[in-house]
Order: sequence, then structure tokens, then C-alpha cells
Amino acid sequence: MLFRKELKHNIKSFLIWFAVLLFFSSMIAPFVDGIMQDADSLKEFINSLPKFMLKIFNISEKFITPEGFFSAKVMFAAEIFAGIFAVILASNIFVSEFETKTIEYLLTKPLNRKKIFFKKFLALFIYYTIFAALFCLSVLYLFKIYVHYEYNPYILAGFSLYLFVIEIFFGSLTILFSVIFQKNFITISTTMGIFLLMFTADMLGSAVSSIEWIRNLTIFKFISLGDTVKYDKVYILNSFIIILLGLMITFISEKIFEKKDIMI
Repeated sequence: MLFRKELKHNIKSFLIWFAVLLFFSSMIAPFVDGIMQDADSLKEFINSLPKFMLKIFNISEKFITPEGFFSAKVMFAAEIFAGIFAVILASNIFVSEFETKTIEYLLTKPLNRKKIFFKKFLALFIYYTIFAALFCLSVLYLFKIYVHYEYNPYILAGFSLYLFVIEIFFGSLTILFSVIFQKNFITISTTMGIFLLMFTADMLGSAVSSIEWIRNLTIFKFISLGDTVKYDKVYILNSFIIILLGLMITFISEKIFEKKDIMI
């Protein structure tokens, strides 16, 4: 009952977020062939950019490919989009129960805290999985329709995997802060603050060699869009490790939820 309720109550939000991302992707895909036809001009443009800017966005001549162009135009924004979506959805499913005091009602039901937590997390996990999977299928379909130059579908699928990694990691942080703070504003602001710090640190670390070490404090170094395009490699092991870390954070959150008193 609780599981179905969470799926039903959040379906509208899910559809809106996914529709916006799909619309953005569908606006870019038709232009890929045109860009590839003028690849020499694009190469000259890239070479004319300041090295600082190239390092910030980790751009190289390898970006003059269909998947490289898509990465630069869509995936940079899509990662931010996925992070915000993950935080808001996790907040809706977890911390909203504390804000509206409906958590007290749930605890009177014949469900222990572990089952309540698991059902909520399962609904969240399903939405994250569907979001990334639909994005993957949609992008592959758009490329099949609009792109007639050679491209690597494996890299495109890897982009979707990275979105899933971001969802799981920042969703798990949102769950953790939800059960600790039990307040919507502080939960969202704290998690989004961490997201923005990591995102900015990765960009600055890429651009300034003297502070390159700060990239090690972010997850984005290990699922780098630039490196994926440059080396034609999807970082599956790194993705798996970050997902595992997110699940460990979720496990810790469940233990806290079992024992922590509800703030009135």
C-alpha cells in the first residue's frame, strides 16, 4: 500500500522532469549531422578557445564526434538536471512525511520502521532506474533517426549510466539528511550545496593544475564526460563503486531512521 502510494503520488513530478530533459535532447539531436558536416570549422573554433576554458569543460578534438557534441551540449546540463531531480524526488518521498507529520500515522500501521524505509527507498530506486533507462532508450532512438554519421552507442548508454550514478549518490545523501534533520529546507539546501561544491570543484580542478587534487573529493572525476569522450571509455567500475557507496549511505540512513525519535 505504502509502496503504491509513493509511486502514484510522485508520477506527475517524474513525468514533468523527464519530459523537460527529453525535450532538450530532442532539440539538439537534429543538429548533430549539420555540425559534423562542418567539422573543420568546429575544430578551428575549439582550437581558438582559451586553454583555460578547454580544461574547465575537458574539451578536446575528440568532441568533434556525434557523441562528443551531444556530451558538450546536452550531458553537461543533464547531469545538473539529474542531480536536482534526484534530490527533490528523494525529499518528496522521505522528508515530506516528517514535514506533514504523516510519519506519525505511518508508524501506527502494522509496519515496522525498516519496512517503511525499504518501501519508500524501493519506490525511489524504481523511479531513478526508469528515468535513466528511458533517457538511454530515448537518446539511442533520437540518434538512430537523426544522426547519419558514425557514432558509438556504447558511449551514449554510458552517459545514461552516469545519470543513474548521480541519482543514486545524491538521492542517498538526501535520504540521510532527511532522517537526520527531518526538515525539507535544510535537507535540500545541504544536499544541493554538496552537489554544487563537487560540480564546481571538478571544473576548477580540471582547469588549474595546482588544485587538481580537489577533483578527488568529487564523484564527477570518476565519471568524467570529457574523459569518456576523449578515451572512448565508459567508467563502469567507477560507476559501480559510487553506486555501492550510495547504497551504503542508504543503509546507514535506515539504521538512523530505526532509532531516531520523530521531531514534533
